[in-house]
Amino acid sequence: MTFRKIGSEDKKIEGPKIILLHNFSDIEVIEFLDYIKQNENLKKSIVAVTTPTSLNMYVGELMNELKTEDEELKKSKGNK
Repeated sequence: MTFRKIGSEDKKIEGPKIILLHNFSDIEVIEFLDYIKQNENLKKSIVAVTTPTSLNMYVGELMNELKTEDEELKKSKGNK
């Protein structure tokens, strides 16, 4: 797999990095999550897997929902 740079750094959009996985097997998701944990640039990213509900959402709506869920998860981990 290869990656290419899209756009320029001065046009960076605010907010967390969000990675959305679709049509990955369970084992592929686990392997991907293991890779993410080892990558300093990606380990704080929000990673989500598509669901029937998320496939019917607008991208902006889905991103806001994922950010909200991430904030709630961080708060609940902080209370333990």
